[in-house]
Amino acid sequence: MDTQEIGYISKTHGLKGHVILRLNELVNIDENIKSIFLDLNGSQVPYFVEECRPNNAGYIIKLETIDVVDTSKKLIGKKAFALSDFILEEDESLKEFIGYAIIDSKLGNIGNIADVDEKTDNAIIKVIHPSGVEIILPFNDDFIVEIDDDLKTIEFNAPEGLIEMYLQ
Repeated sequence: MDTQEIGYISKTHGLKGHVILRLNELVNIDENIKSIFLDLNGSQVPYFVEECRPNNAGYIIKLETIDVVDTSKKLIGKKAFALSDFILEEDESLKEFIGYAIIDSKLGNIGNIADVDEKTDNAIIKVIHPSGVEIILPFNDDFIVEIDDDLKTIEFNAPEGLIEMYLQ
């Protein structure tokens, strides 16, 4: 059985036994996952997945036989594993751009990328301005003019007024 650690159960969700599966960095799973394995006392115990849907903290999952919050509370902090078949290969992660400077076409250097959120359909970057203000920008081809990997800069053409609203 070829399993790989994918994350851990971070907390319960609701009253019917749902839990939040928080994934490790650079791991993504197929939402049609059939089972996960939880580390219980040093053994990987299989649980069938009845439901799996993304949320902002990872995935909300419903495990077969876990029907009440008291039972799901016992799973908090347990490492989760999955069969390789259900682990999606990340072709490219936008996390590689953390640290790159964002050079806006109108405002010049507005700061460096501190984080990338790829959990939504549209990736979002968090840029820390030299003043310390956090600027949140959509990270898609419509606004990226050029990426220079040697200089670690990204020329960006932000929508009118978007950056300015953070700097007021």
